[in-house]
Amino acid sequence: MNVTLDNDQWEAAHSTTLGEILADLSERAHAQLRIVTTVTLDRRRITDRDIDPMLLQESSGKYRELVATSATQQAILESAQGAIDRFRELVVEEGTSLVGQLRLGVQDLSLLDLWLGKVADVVEIIGNGPKQPGTESPAHAVAGWMEEFLEARRLRDTVRMADLLEYEVLPRLSH
Repeated sequence: MNVTLDNDQWEAAHSTTLGEILADLSERAHAQLRIVTTVTLDRRRITDRDIDPMLLQESSGKYRELVATSATQQAILESAQGAIDRFRELVVEEGTSLVGQLRLGVQDLSLLDLWLGKVADVVEIIGNGPKQPGTESPAHAVAGWMEEFLEARRLRDTVRMADLLEYEVLPRLSH
């Protein structure tokens, strides 16, 4: 089977499994500080949902070609910037709504707990973004305030949670 990763091509032995080829692709991309972003097997796009143990064990001799592309982490983040910004805005809007509920003393914190999962996603995303030399990372700044917030959550102190969200966490998520 002919295998292509970006501009690199090689022939895989017929006895090689697709799992071995995919592992090799990943290693080659990683050696170039890149991440495999697309895989096409005989002109059929393969997604993570298609990859199962049976496919991984298949012999490459059953196929003609596998074509893969890769990108740097930075390029992936840049191409997703619009979606990242929209998600961040949504999380801030939801947090602003939660401030009002917390100020009313709402004790059902299930929506808050769901929202905290989204905050964790935003913190991870901004933690992978560009770093400003000599300044605290935005992710680290949010994470510090989140520790205090979680302590207030543990105590079910809705006023303290609202204050921390409104004055510390949300402004840092907005930037």
